[in-house]
Amino acid sequence: MTGGRTVPGLLRRRAADTPGAVALCHPDGSSLTFAGWDRAADALAAELVADGLRVGQRVALLFDEREWFGYAIAFCGVLRAGGVAVPLSTRLSPRQLVDRVTATGAVGTIREGGTVPTGLGGWQRGLARPGGGATPDRSTPDDAAQVIFTSGTEGSAKAVVATHGNLTYGHDTAPGRRHLAHSRHFLHAFPLGTNAAQTMLLTGLAAAPAALVVPRFDAAEVCAAVEEFRVGTLFLVPSTARELLASGEPHRRDLSSVVLVGTTGDILPAPVARALGAAMPNATVVNTYSSTEAAPARTTMVFDSRRPHAVGRGAVRVTDDAGREVDPGEVGQVWIRSDAPPRRYLDGDDTATFRDGWTRTGDRGRLDDQGYLHLVDRDSSIVHSGGTKISSLAVEQALHEHADVLDCAVVGIPDPVLGERAAAVLVTRAGTVPADLRGFLAGRLSTPEIPQRVVCVDALPRNDGGKVVKRSLRDLFRPDGSAPAPAPQTAVERQLAGIWATVLGVAAVGRDDDFLALGGNSMSVLRLARLVSDQFAVATPVSALFARPGLVEQAAWIAARLSGPP
Repeated sequence: MTGGRTVPGLLRRRAADTPGAVALCHPDGSSLTFAGWDRAADALAAELVADGLRVGQRVALLFDEREWFGYAIAFCGVLRAGGVAVPLSTRLSPRQLVDRVTATGAVGTIREGGTVPTGLGGWQRGLARPGGGATPDRSTPDDAAQVIFTSGTEGSAKAVVATHGNLTYGHDTAPGRRHLAHSRHFLHAFPLGTNAAQTMLLTGLAAAPAALVVPRFDAAEVCAAVEEFRVGTLFLVPSTARELLASGEPHRRDLSSVVLVGTTGDILPAPVARALGAAMPNATVVNTYSSTEAAPARTTMVFDSRRPHAVGRGAVRVTDDAGREVDPGEVGQVWIRSDAPPRRYLDGDDTATFRDGWTRTGDRGRLDDQGYLHLVDRDSSIVHSGGTKISSLAVEQALHEHADVLDCAVVGIPDPVLGERAAAVLVTRAGTVPADLRGFLAGRLSTPEIPQRVVCVDALPRNDGGKVVKRSLRDLFRPDGSAPAPAPQTAVERQLAGIWATVLGVAAVGRDDDFLALGGNSMSVLRLARLVSDQFAVATPVSALFARPGLVEQAAWIAARLSGPP
């Protein structure tokens, strides 16, 4: 079955084949069978039709994350009545909720457990009480089924429309052909309103195991549920995978039942993939690459240490900006496709993203000589520094290799000379920037790639899908000239700052300044090394200064040698 059905048609078929089978369950033991799901969707659809809902009208769904059963019923009930569902998250601000309902033209909202903000507009109601007979399905495979928003990590979120044929593509409810047959339960904790949650909902309609839903990701609760229910398949996003590993819970629980760990929503760093494999040795670790616009087109990749950064191969092409395919090894725009009916933007601005069945993902990447896709970066995340294009993804991958770095993100910040320079935001074990970080990166990255500004935070800002909201990180870095630069503090810092000013020809040097970012190069570093050796009477190799371009780092290195044996 390849998309010739509607979503409520899948539910009807499953309820007829396995009426008493559990479709959805919670760790507290509550559950919803396929027959119960189908009857409740019938009741809601009947009331919506009776109340005058017209085919094609959009209906917002606002459910507390603990109300997955009600959400699943509302989704299928709206679609059975011929409506188009607009899944929303209760984690959105009141202003965002109003904006999204307004942008989609939703005529009303079905809610349960969520606070409805003032000004939402349209009618509001809850679920219907099950009863009565079957309600005819008023939708067709070609009709719109849902409007869901992109992650909006670098800009405004965009509304994406998917048809029934798009959502049901590849899902087969026939016995013997259901997904994940190796498991009795598959577990996820994806927030409502995200593309990942919608994928899990559709998977639950056609999968062999029951969907075990944890309302909000908590490592202890997830691992306890895996142990209790003997979960065979565990779905994560890379951020929750890191949280799971950092919690230590995998060492306190029996996770031997897990045979498949699937990650989606972002790039899975190689150190995280290796750690997942070690924590769940019976499991195969698989990363899926797609986008809200491209789904169900995707690539999947079993983690392979020989290609730790590859995301799979298949219906993928890489083009230049004019749309011409480039040779293997060349970096360009990434496009993926499937045979499913394509998605589209609600506002109709499709020409740059959807073309001849292909969808541009917004990423840049390259294909190797075996056809495997290697991502370079998001278009919007590439740092343009002095004519060099720096991949924030490559820098993040190098940072993840450091044992003290728990999480990280790299952004471009304005630079008066280079245009932009790379800056890193870290979450570390000690809460401070590791002293050896620049030296560690020097063996993995080129000089322009090494972040010139680094700050630590308790946690990175993430959206509901687990992706870092990079646009909010740039505020952590003071724009040049926006505030007085902190002055050098120690005697060594002040003397070294004077040497920098002489070498670089600048009027003043601040404590947070970076020698290379101020215009330093290989020749000026050579001169700097000679002056430091002369004025501090400390043997100073050029490599020591290149590895520590920050004033504070260089001063600390000098001070350590002044106070003890070289």
